[in-house]
This record gives sequence, structure tokens and C-alpha cells, in this order.
Amino acid sequence: MPERTLVALHGNFASSAWWADLLAAPPQGWRVLAPDLPGFAGTAHEGEVAIAAYANWLEGWLTAQGVTRPVLLGHSLGGAVVLEAAARRPDAYAGLVLAASAPLTGLVTPEENYPVLDLLRGNAGLREMSLGALFPSRRPDNFATLLDHAGQMAPSHYSGNARALAAWSVEPGRLAGLPVLVLGGELDALVTPELVRAQAAALATDATVLPGVGHGFPQEDPATFRALLEKFLNTLS
Repeated sequence: MPERTLVALHGNFASSAWWADLLAAPPQGWRVLAPDLPGFAGTAHEGEVAIAAYANWLEGWLTAQGVTRPVLLGHSLGGAVVLEAAARRPDAYAGLVLAASAPLTGLVTPEENYPVLDLLRGNAGLREMSLGALFPSRRPDNFATLLDHAGQMAPSHYSGNARALAAWSVEPGRLAGLPVLVLGGELDALVTPELVRAQAAALATDATVLPGVGHGFPQEDPATFRALLEKFLNTLS
């Protein structure tokens, strides 16, 4: 059987380095591709900061890579991007994996939090504290790299990505028939277990909430995440 493709998209303040474990040891029979979205980890960005714009970029990138019918894996903001892409052309994808994904109804950041987002641009200590809070059980081995990449995000993205997530939503009916794996972390204060379960229910599937881990559960407990991922991938035709 020919090798199949899993495309992994990172979230906000993040980069492809979040998928280091998966890239180092792909599921058997699969190759893993993990691009940096525009404006993340020092990559170039032009135009609007919007989920639709990121999905446009993803579609173009997949075409340039010659990738057909991949499984899309999205974490946090990356989940919104893969949901947007899949809702446009569900037949173009073999399945979706949503890891602490932004809810289908978008994710609203309270207005009082926006000044803090802008402070993160110039305050390395605040960035370390904020990023570290995403890994309540343990920091991943490459945390220093993740922290460096968080500080290389485009200035437009600090408040811009929060605005983009608040303005975005997707109709779950547009994803009907597409196999979906919905995962979350028990200690995730950003995309809570309640939000994860509501997302799964809207997509007519079950949620799996991993105990004792937070928003960064794929990095906190890569073995459990990989086992769940492989089990799902093995169900796909």
C-alpha cells in the first residue's frame, strides 16, 4: 500500500516544532508534513490575518506539495484552519484530527485580555509564563525552541489571531460524512473539556479527553496521543 500523508498544523504562538515527536516517528505507513503557517516562526506574511486566509494558504501549499486526500491534523488555531479547509471541500480530505481545536463557533477573547496579548510581543518572561501554562504536566524537551518560535510571530498576529478566531465559525453540517477524531486535555483552561465535548457532539462523534494534561497534550503525553492517532488512522480507507 502506498504511503499516505498526514498534514499537521500548529496553533497560535506556535510552529511546526510542536510536532517534533510526530515528525521524528511518523505512524506506520504515513508520512507527516508540518508547515509553518504564514507569519509564524519568522515566516513571511502578507494580507489579512484571518482563518479563511490561512485556509487559502493551506490549499495552495498542498497543491504545491502535490498532496492529495491527506488527513488534516489541527491543534488549537490550526484546528480552525483545517475545519475551514475541510468545510470547503470535504471530499478532498481523508479525515480530520482535532486536537484542542478552536470550537466550531469560534473562540472569543475578552476585550480586557487584548492589552496582555500585545504585551507578549516585547516581554519574553511573560511569553515563557504563558506558554508554560499550556503544559501543566510537563514541559516538552524542545520547550526552548517553542519559546523562541513564539517570539518570532509577526507583530500583526498577537491581537490579530485572537480577532480572527472570534470572527470565524463553521457550520458542522458542511463536514458531514468526514471521519473526525476529537481530542482534548482534562486540564486545558483555553479549550476546556466542555468545549471539546460540545464540538464532538456537533460533529456527531465522541470526544476523548486525556487525563492530567492541558492544552499542549500532544507534547505532554506524546505516546498516548500517538496511540489514539494511529488507532484512528487505521480505521480510514
